[in-house]
Amino acid sequence: MQKDLSLTGPQYQWLLTIFYISYILFEWFALMWKLVPPNMWATFVVLGWGTVSMAQAGAKSWAHLMVARWFLALFEAGFAPGIPYLLTFFYLRHELGLRIGIYLAAAPIATCFAGALAYGITSGHPDIANWKLLFLVEGAPTVAMAVITWFCLPTSPERARFLTEEEKIVAKARGVRQVGVEEADRIGHIRWADVGAALLDPKVSARDSPGIFFLLTLR
Repeated sequence: MQKDLSLTGPQYQWLLTIFYISYILFEWFALMWKLVPPNMWATFVVLGWGTVSMAQAGAKSWAHLMVARWFLALFEAGFAPGIPYLLTFFYLRHELGLRIGIYLAAAPIATCFAGALAYGITSGHPDIANWKLLFLVEGAPTVAMAVITWFCLPTSPERARFLTEEEKIVAKARGVRQVGVEEADRIGHIRWADVGAALLDPKVSARDSPGIFFLLTLR
């Protein structure tokens, strides 16, 4: 990449920095999980992430990569905070810790195999540069999963195809137990009073990511 795009050390640093700037600015995308059916929103952000990841292989300059990294973070910011929220559709608060822990552990576990996988992908003499091949291989499965997400991710326990009618009734009852009857249907609206309460909560320290404000409203 350094040879093909003539990148310097500071430019590499900016490629890392621009990602976090965009990620922070678009953390409010977490609220979209409440406005848009989860299967639609998840498909949008997963498809966007995969497409942008593959598009990086076509970058011709540092500026192209900067734009791609900006949008990569935008889509990721719209995805990651929504997973704990989606899990609350199926699990009670005291059951969430283990499930969220497994989700968060996936990234470091994947990192353990990233080096070996990258070596395997780039070994040999491909017709395209190794870094371009990595972006393509990283993005293509994500795009494929976006299509699967559209059809397989349930919008709520009541619409989950993998649950029996009895299990759906139980899941609905558990949801009412957790958030009450008024909030049992948590898709399609936002209570802005909750957003304001989260922003004004003194327990949310300044050192935390701005996205925590919005996570506190997703109940």
